[in-house]
Amino acid sequence: MSGYDWLDDEAFCATFVRGLTPHEALTRLGIDVFDGDDEEGDFEEGLICARPAEGGTILSEWNGFAGTLPEVQSRLSAGTVTASVFVNVNLVASFDHYTDGRKVLSFDPICGGNEDDLPEDYLADRMELGLAGDKAGGGLAAALLLAERITKVRPDATSATVAAHGFLDY
Repeated sequence: MSGYDWLDDEAFCATFVRGLTPHEALTRLGIDVFDGDDEEGDFEEGLICARPAEGGTILSEWNGFAGTLPEVQSRLSAGTVTASVFVNVNLVASFDHYTDGRKVLSFDPICGGNEDDLPEDYLADRMELGLAGDKAGGGLAAALLLAERITKVRPDATSATVAAHGFLDY
C-alpha cells in the first residue's frame, strides 16, 4: 500500500482525523500522551501511534481495533470528521466514517455485502474506488484512499515518524 509502509500488511487499524495534531487526537481519548514512538519498540496491546499528516493526524495500531469503536470515533470526530480502516489476521475488515460524533458510513471494504442498507454518502467515490456496486472488491488500498478523500487527511513525508503515542484499554 503505497504511502503506508509503516502499517502492518496483515493486521492494522488506521484512523484519519481532520484538523487535529497528533497530541490533540490522543488527548481526546483521555489517555496519557507520550512524545515520539514507544521506546520499547515491542508490540503492546492498546498502543496507538499518532502520526502527523497533511490535513490532520493518522492514528495507527498494529493488530488493534480501537479506531473502530463508537466511543473512540465519537470523541475523535467531535467538531470534525474521521474515517478508520481496519483489518485483522483473519481478514475481518471494516471502514467506519464519523462526522461530529455521529456514524455516517460503515462497511466491509474486502467482502462488501448487502449495500441496500448502506447510506448513499460517498457512493460515487465508493463506486469509483471499487468499494460498491457489481465490481466491488477494491480492498484495503481503496479504503485508505476513501478515508483520505472523506477526511482530506493524507500521509506525507512526516507520517513515517510517530509524533506521539499512548495506550488505550479496551
